[in-house]
Amino acid sequence: MVPLSRPARQGLATAAMVALTMVPTAYMAQHAWRINRPGHVRDVEIVLGRALGLQVTLESVVYPRPGEVLYRGIVLRQEEPRGKELAEIARAKSLHLVPSGRDLIAHAEDLALRGDGPAEAMTRLGGFLRRSGEVPCDRVALTAASCRVDLGPGLAFQARDVAATLATTDAGPTLKAAYVLVDSASKTRCEMALSRDRRADPVVTTLALKTMEGRPLPGRTLDVFLDASDWIGPKARVDGKLTLRQAGAGPWEGEFAGELHDVDLSALVSSRFPGHRLSGNARVAVDSARWGERPGQGAGWIAAKGRISAGSGSVDAELLSALAREMRFRPSSRHLRIDPKTNDVDFGGLGLAFDMRPDGAIVLSGGLGVEHPPDAVLAAGAHPLLHAPEGASSVHGLIKALVPSDGKPGVLVPLTSESRVLLCLPVAPGAVRPTRTMGAN
Repeated sequence: MVPLSRPARQGLATAAMVALTMVPTAYMAQHAWRINRPGHVRDVEIVLGRALGLQVTLESVVYPRPGEVLYRGIVLRQEEPRGKELAEIARAKSLHLVPSGRDLIAHAEDLALRGDGPAEAMTRLGGFLRRSGEVPCDRVALTAASCRVDLGPGLAFQARDVAATLATTDAGPTLKAAYVLVDSASKTRCEMALSRDRRADPVVTTLALKTMEGRPLPGRTLDVFLDASDWIGPKARVDGKLTLRQAGAGPWEGEFAGELHDVDLSALVSSRFPGHRLSGNARVAVDSARWGERPGQGAGWIAAKGRISAGSGSVDAELLSALAREMRFRPSSRHLRIDPKTNDVDFGGLGLAFDMRPDGAIVLSGGLGVEHPPDAVLAAGAHPLLHAPEGASSVHGLIKALVPSDGKPGVLVPLTSESRVLLCLPVAPGAVRPTRTMGAN
């Protein structure tokens, strides 16, 4: 080896010094210039937009520490399906991303989510899950002190202490979230799980919502999925678990188990069927209720099992007579006292267990407690007023009891605006026939 001269050694030392000090300094200077120039925010918006498939706008981008990113004033918009307009779907005052090994932790401030309706929101969530496999990390964890969800008129909800995780496995992606849903009267801790099972053919998407702690939620929470407020009243509350499933692009199916509190019996019966009156506040305990496609009948309730209980109230005598005639309830004429002015019967308690089956049969039994006969469903004090049918009844009989047919004989029920709403219950094929109305062709 040829020995290096002193000038050569000095030259090598100088080159090493430049490589170890000046080059990193120049790189950092170039990096600082790049991220601080006016066009850097626009570059980040373009990169994020391509990755998310959305339009992204930012107020600013800050890098607090190596690897961390702080987005301020972030807004996400998506192109409308039927036009070129952009609709906002999410925004946050700030979004702080912190990598942790193969995980990514995100902290959001003043998070807000928006959709034009529940169905559109579910479609976007499904698209989000489909793209989740492109995220270059094993797990994404999101926290937010507050989050507002707006799904249209009357469907705005405020959540706090949101903690969500998105994980992808061989089976498919799963999004889980725990949050406190806040309304004017209570704070309720809830959980949500959204998963996509790629092992099934076609792929199955499942959404599960569950209340955990605190007071029951307002009944209007169910308005996201069905017209609940008009059926159970504005003061009703709900507590339990709702599970929705969709196979491929097929229709959604649902299952509910839980309790409905302070159900307005007048809203349930009187407002829907003007010919009858029923008043009182009830509690409905649902062991299981399934919704889905029924052969030859379309979407509706497939089966339901549970119990209805209520305190004092009143029922019109005509409804009691119709229940006895069409559903074989057994009234007690000995203790039945009809108000001559209103034609109503006052009661002190109502208790009814029901088991509605896919073939339209309904098995009914008493539920007033040990102080009354096992088959009693309506009572005034210690005296039973109405007993459950002996044997099974049917949804067909319930429709005939609630929708008078002007005393005309026959098995079929006319299809009217009142009877139509009951067709979401399982009925035997041919039990309902259309009625010709004025102006029909």
